[in-house]
Amino acid sequence: MRTASFILFLALSSASYAADLPKKVTFAEHIAPLVFENCTTCHRSGQVAPFVITNYTETRKHAKMMLHVIQERYMPPWQPETGHVEFINERRLTDNQIALFEKWVETGMAEGDATKTPKLPKFPEGWRLGEPDLIIKMDKPFTVPAEGPDIYQNFVIPTNLPEDKWVSAVEFQATAPNVVHHLLYLLDDSGRAREKARSETKEGPLSFAGMGFRPTGSLGGWAVGAAPVKLPEGLAYPLKKGSDLLLQTHFHLSGKVEQETITIGIHFAKTPPKRTLVPLQLPPAFGLFSNVNIPPGKADFKVQDSFKLPYDVDVIGAGAHAHYIGKTLKATAILPDKTEKQVFSIKDWDFNWQGQYLYKKPFRLPKGTIIRSEVTWDNSKANPRNPNSPPVQVTWGEGSNDEMGSVTLLLVPAQESDATQLRSSIRMHVGEAFIKSRLRGDKIDWEKLGIDPKQQFGGNLPQLPPKKKPSPKSKQFQDLHGKAHDPMQVLDAKAHVLFFVTTECPNANAYIPEINKIAKDYANKSIQCYLVHVDPELTAPGAKKHAEEYKIDMPILRDTQHDLVQSTAVTHTPETAVVLANGTIAYRGRIDDRFPALGKKRLAPTQCELREAIDCIIAEKPITVSRTKVVGCFIPSLPKTSDK
Repeated sequence: MRTASFILFLALSSASYAADLPKKVTFAEHIAPLVFENCTTCHRSGQVAPFVITNYTETRKHAKMMLHVIQERYMPPWQPETGHVEFINERRLTDNQIALFEKWVETGMAEGDATKTPKLPKFPEGWRLGEPDLIIKMDKPFTVPAEGPDIYQNFVIPTNLPEDKWVSAVEFQATAPNVVHHLLYLLDDSGRAREKARSETKEGPLSFAGMGFRPTGSLGGWAVGAAPVKLPEGLAYPLKKGSDLLLQTHFHLSGKVEQETITIGIHFAKTPPKRTLVPLQLPPAFGLFSNVNIPPGKADFKVQDSFKLPYDVDVIGAGAHAHYIGKTLKATAILPDKTEKQVFSIKDWDFNWQGQYLYKKPFRLPKGTIIRSEVTWDNSKANPRNPNSPPVQVTWGEGSNDEMGSVTLLLVPAQESDATQLRSSIRMHVGEAFIKSRLRGDKIDWEKLGIDPKQQFGGNLPQLPPKKKPSPKSKQFQDLHGKAHDPMQVLDAKAHVLFFVTTECPNANAYIPEINKIAKDYANKSIQCYLVHVDPELTAPGAKKHAEEYKIDMPILRDTQHDLVQSTAVTHTPETAVVLANGTIAYRGRIDDRFPALGKKRLAPTQCELREAIDCIIAEKPITVSRTKVVGCFIPSLPKTSDK
């Protein structure tokens, strides 16, 4: 009965969504407003997203991929759960919006009456919050390589302020925005960051690598998909005179070398704040005193903490932090009358999308409220974000392969006179956590952290496919130099390897260095490689520009009518197809398992199925795995002759 009731509930829910949708969904009337508001902010020229979505043609071209990522709620990037509180600039799509986009794609992606398409929003050029009061920048460009693991670099920029200031907002401009994933605006008034950078900088800007530095202050941060916002009126972050700004920057590599020089714009409050921001982090110190020691294979390691409010407070904002295997982070308020209020929740933490979130309407929690936090980690093999395969013991640490975790709430005491005592109560809570850690005998490397604790705290192998005649769809293509090729006819080689890509697919571009390596490694082993562009709108000059940027050294073909797509049955980029002399597709799928899911990237692949398949062909052995699932972009649809 329960199962039947649940199925009925789902059916009724689906019917409700269907009833709410227009009879005919068109881009002009229904999809354009949704896309312009939620996608175009990042997917436009000069922004961080990999391709542009500013009109019907561009949206239709990427519609299948867009549908997939919004169904997965990977896009728009927004981690906090909604329904209990509202945030400024909230970007999570409603179920009805997703259903609307689904219906548009499923019914043919009609444009409708183009005259009804709303005008593209006027996005601010230059500084989005207006001209900053202080503009500072890196002293030299930083070179971001084409390939390798993601980079965490700390750039030290002196502010040279002669007096204390109060900061209401921070924003940045990048010369290569496509490789900047997130920034933390940290402060150091001790001079230690500058000394560390000078000792480690050999060339490039004043900086040092990693995340092993403890700042003396913070001005917030930014992550892809976020918009800069000013703190509510009467609130500001303190910035001491002479402080250095420390930009802790996460770079994800694009497949080609980039030069990045970040410029920071700081907005000062016109007057000192009338109220004091007091951060409450649970557990404190990102879980340093919580015995974070996660066994390999443990899928639900949990840490909890709680703090009883000694005064009435207003909750202004929230944030959370963990590393790769963090899973859930939440904070719940238990009011004096025992009722519960969910304050903040992330059900599926993703290290790639870090942000600080301000509530649309700050809310009050009365004295005596217990704020309870819970952080969980998944160190199992099933976690696609786990950087270790097989899983290993993970302990607390500041490196990205270590772990930490906490939820932070931005509090403002209801009475400004309580600010000092509220801070003291929070410091006492940190001290209590430290004492419990010592009593348990937790091992903490204080020297590595740069902290003086006394001062601070007191199967079966499938065979090759059967032989068959060469494909009747065989056709000649001209490469970018005018030379004719027939990728589906293997004559003077053991196999042809076709790499299907587009210039706008970030996963495809990230794989170009590996694609080049494969072509080079097998060049003298009777294997011919081809790079096949499947974007029907890509011109030859566009393909040449892409080839020059990524230094591609193999025949490059444009499959503008998708003849090769149909012959090989590929569906995504970057997908590969290995063609044998008898015309069979011996292998089709991913290059390796570097990307286990959308937005999830391993530090290094654990399985390289394409290379394994090629090696089997060369050795004339059965191929172990002949089909694999690809993580990337859907192949763009061919343009219609008419859209009515």
